[in-house]
Amino acid sequence: MNRHRVDDNQIVVPDVTGVAPVVPGQLLTGLVSAVLLSVAASASQSFEVTDRLELSGFVRVIGGYLDSDNNGVDGYRDNFSLHQQSLVALQPTYHFTDSLSSTVQWLGHSGEGRESGLEWAYLTYDINDKWQVKGGKLRMPFFYYSDSIDVGYSYSWVTPPMQLYNNKLFPTFTGGNVSYNSELYRYSVRLEGLYGYYHHDSVMIGGTRLGADVQVDDMYGFNLNVGRGNYNLRLAYHTGLSETSMDFLQPLQAALNQAGFVDSAETLAASGEVKVYSLGLAFDNYIGFVRGEWVRTVTDIDFSPTQTSYYLKTGKYIGDWVVHLTFARAENTRTQPNAELRPYVDDPTLSPPLTQLAAGYYYTYDRIPTGGLDTITLGTRWDFRLNMALKADISYLKETSPYSGFFVSRDADYLQNFETQSGMLYQVGWEWVF
Repeated sequence: MNRHRVDDNQIVVPDVTGVAPVVPGQLLTGLVSAVLLSVAASASQSFEVTDRLELSGFVRVIGGYLDSDNNGVDGYRDNFSLHQQSLVALQPTYHFTDSLSSTVQWLGHSGEGRESGLEWAYLTYDINDKWQVKGGKLRMPFFYYSDSIDVGYSYSWVTPPMQLYNNKLFPTFTGGNVSYNSELYRYSVRLEGLYGYYHHDSVMIGGTRLGADVQVDDMYGFNLNVGRGNYNLRLAYHTGLSETSMDFLQPLQAALNQAGFVDSAETLAASGEVKVYSLGLAFDNYIGFVRGEWVRTVTDIDFSPTQTSYYLKTGKYIGDWVVHLTFARAENTRTQPNAELRPYVDDPTLSPPLTQLAAGYYYTYDRIPTGGLDTITLGTRWDFRLNMALKADISYLKETSPYSGFFVSRDADYLQNFETQSGMLYQVGWEWVF
């Protein structure tokens, strides 16, 4: 008999999520141990500390190994690692009244390039059984699993497809949202709208996190979920105005402006509107499931490629086990640099200093991730105990064209060879929610 139906519309987990980087491995181990000691005897999904205060959370222990020539993917390389995606999260919720509550979430992570700390902090007000308002720091609902991306128990993969879930231009926002839930003509409907802003010190491009002064304002959008029986449809649109400065581009921009090539310098400015379109479809009949998501990201930023990503997933329930197969793809358009410096590349004798500046400008454009990546993942999940699961995934990754940004060379933080890369990623995981 199946104790859990994990994919897809059936599972209920705590209202928790997170993203976060860099707590030392020893500290994370201590945090996990403390949580395990305090609640190992309990199988409930939350703890009622007082009549008004309850505590929930989750733990992930994820190990991985990448078999690829001189490359890394998502922090994994050719040695087994437990620290890239292992984490622990605690989420207290305080109920001021039956309608008003506050929620915060702290997440500790030992992986490279992620931040540990406060992930969520918001107030919730239930107007009635259909309308709800939230305000504070919230998760951007780009994807089906946006609200539970760090709650690995909520999905059957060890890691969701990186082509979608690693490309979070602004994963959270500060602001508010309003949601409406109802049953209309035998359809379950959830409509959500939001408005806010996102400021941060880094940005994800391709599969690589880069230092930046990220300023995304006037963010707004909606997502609509419609379900009937075994079927579910999700539509979403979100947009924001970016005024972002990329750390590694600032010296080149300054040199171009000083030399009088203002138009070329402006093509390196991460300023403009960002639009994200999302579509999701799912079918689940308690025997097996089929799910797919499609996301297209379009910007007015000259050096930012338009990216189209999607995955198709199918799986079968076998007792307490889930076996699944996923194909995922990311495709990027080519970016076009300004042509005003081209004469200095074509004829280096015109001005050697400007030839060097021009070469640096066009080289930078050549290194922008505009390639594609395909992934095939075969995985399994075993719900061996209430609120706990073991997982294993094997993924074959292959660039359809260089350079996708997902493979990172040992020789640089975000650069690699212009040849297409491939590799096998092996992952195992233990998931727990409480």
